[in-house]
Amino acid sequence: MVTSEQITAAALELGVATITMTSVAQRLGVNHATLYRYVTGRDDLVRNAIDRAVILTEFPQPRDDWQSFLRDTANALFDMCDTYPGVATELAGGTYSPMILQRGATLMACLARMDFGPTDAVLALDLVTGLVIDHCRRAEQMDGRVPSTSMPSRSELASSWPRGEPENTDSMQETLEAGQQAIAQGPRDWFDRKLRIALAGIAAELAPH
Repeated sequence: MVTSEQITAAALELGVATITMTSVAQRLGVNHATLYRYVTGRDDLVRNAIDRAVILTEFPQPRDDWQSFLRDTANALFDMCDTYPGVATELAGGTYSPMILQRGATLMACLARMDFGPTDAVLALDLVTGLVIDHCRRAEQMDGRVPSTSMPSRSELASSWPRGEPENTDSMQETLEAGQQAIAQGPRDWFDRKLRIALAGIAAELAPH
């Protein structure tokens, strides 16, 4: 006999972007038909697994400093996606679980209590969470943590990046070198830089003054 908690835990361990009902059943040592007592199919299984990932992730509590709140929220979401490969890929594809939607609404309400207008609160959180999910999706596929038929690996992207040519201007050569450095940079380091830019934009355009 298995439990729903064991099923969702197995789904997270296997990686939600690639699981099947059969693979989860094999991990648990049961017939895949057994899983249908708990979930209606793969989509339901994935949503339950994402809900479990949300439960296991510590998101920040409301505070007076909206920048720290949004930064900590982004880092918590990043950690969740990094800990559970495939979650970012599923979220980027539009697989939203009930709990992740509720969490998003709660975080938006926190920003509204920090004097963001309702629409500005929604836009600010959408900008930050979208940045996290897209960044983590590309990183986990480039680094081979989630298989992809279209995303090149980090080494493939580096080898196909344009090389310097004698006729290049200094600015072109420096730009090509900067691109190579960006490809080689760790996903977290590059994300931190993008997040600082996003927060500066929110401060200029959306935040209460």
